[in-house]
Amino acid sequence: MDASLERMLQASGQSLPASKPVLEINPEHALIKHIQGESDEGQFNEWANILFEQSQLSEGGQLDDPAAFVARVNNMFLKAA
Repeated sequence: MDASLERMLQASGQSLPASKPVLEINPEHALIKHIQGESDEGQFNEWANILFEQSQLSEGGQLDDPAAFVARVNNMFLKAA
């Protein structure tokens, strides 16, 4: 069940079975290929966290720590500059 349907059912008072989100990736996407080639474990983790949080946002979710997300994105921008 996608996040928007889950929110709609909750708003209408429906009980929902417990479910865990599934992160689907496209292994051919340029960002995924870039991450796979990352040799620095810290950088790999930063990229993975950013992509995960972006997926949460694209589903209409909220981040636990938006300020940390912004800091991670800004850090990656600075490293790329």
